[in-house]
Order: sequence, then C-alpha cells, then structure tokens
Amino acid sequence: MLRDAAEAHDLVYILGIREKPIAESWSLIFQECSGASEEDESRGGDTYWIGVGRYGQWGCYGEVIECELTPSRQPTLPIMPPSDTTDLRLVFTDQTAMDLRLPTEVHFTLRLPDQQLQIIKRGLVRVLTSGRPSSCPRLLRV
Repeated sequence: MLRDAAEAHDLVYILGIREKPIAESWSLIFQECSGASEEDESRGGDTYWIGVGRYGQWGCYGEVIECELTPSRQPTLPIMPPSDTTDLRLVFTDQTAMDLRLPTEVHFTLRLPDQQLQIIKRGLVRVLTSGRPSSCPRLLRV
C-alpha cells in the first residue's frame, strides 16, 4: 500500500508515490521529459522516465501502455465500511517491465488524502503525455 505522494518542480517536474513519508521507503517515480536533444532521441531518452524501488534504483524511459486510477472495489456486505483506497493500474511494455523488474501489469493500492490524490492525477497526466507522442499511453484514465 502506497501512503504518500509529492511533486517537485526543480529543473523538471517529478511525481513521487511511496510507501511512507521517509526517503528510504519503496517508491514509484515519474519524471517529465524536458527538452529532449538529438542525442536523447537517438538513445530513446526523448520521453518520460519511470523509476521504482528505494531511491528509484531501477528506471527506464517510457513506455506505459495503460494507466488507470479507480476507486478500490467496495465490499458487498452492507455492514462493512466503504473503502477509502484507490487502485493504480499500470501496464508496461515487455522491455519496460523487465527494466523495472516488475510484471507487465501491476496494481498498487493507494491510501491517500484527497489533496495528494489530486497531485497524482494531475502529475500522471503531465508526465505520461510528455515527450514523443508514440510513448503516450493508449489508455490514460485518471
């Protein structure tokens, strides 16, 4: 379960989602593409960057095929309280999944205050639509 989110606007825009609000916790990092050069284009670095792990220990450029945020499924029993979590589903290309050491389809449960959830929605759209158009997800639903 990921319980913290933040964004930074230094040289480039970065969105981070992590387990706990401490630096060494496991995290997902999404970095916006900023002014790619011809050299970046030739090596595939003309798109957004994704990092996972502690301190973003595994990372690569692009390719998220699908990105979807949905409210977690509600329990069916009337005596159970409604869920206050959100599901983040990401589908990667085979190469991206291998680079990130993740399956091609992953689900993360987010338990965040509404303000941080809004940061994630805004940040995912900003990052995943940056860079070369062919690297934009075919499904981006936030």
